[in-house]
Amino acid sequence: MWIANYWWLVIPGLLLGFYAQIKLSSTYNRYARVGTSRGLTGAEAARSILDASGLYDVPVGEVPGHLTDHYDPAKKELFLSSENYRGNSVAAVGVAAHES
Repeated sequence: MWIANYWWLVIPGLLLGFYAQIKLSSTYNRYARVGTSRGLTGAEAARSILDASGLYDVPVGEVPGHLTDHYDPAKKELFLSSENYRGNSVAAVGVAAHES
């Protein structure tokens, strides 16, 4: 009996998660086509934010994959996916800023 009640709690969470993922992908794809006014890349934006915060010793690296951007606390390094590391779109800079 408790299993039937359990699914009523899980299904709304899964649906909300799927909805959030769809919205995130849609918004990212829309702004991936809009360039920054200065032509700033994601790597340059991340480096600028880290430097402004006094985090000169945190390197910014490139990692393969789509939206695989993350900070690795074990390595103390910020990793940006290739499209965000090299990209100069509003989406690339926004993701880099978020991770920084």
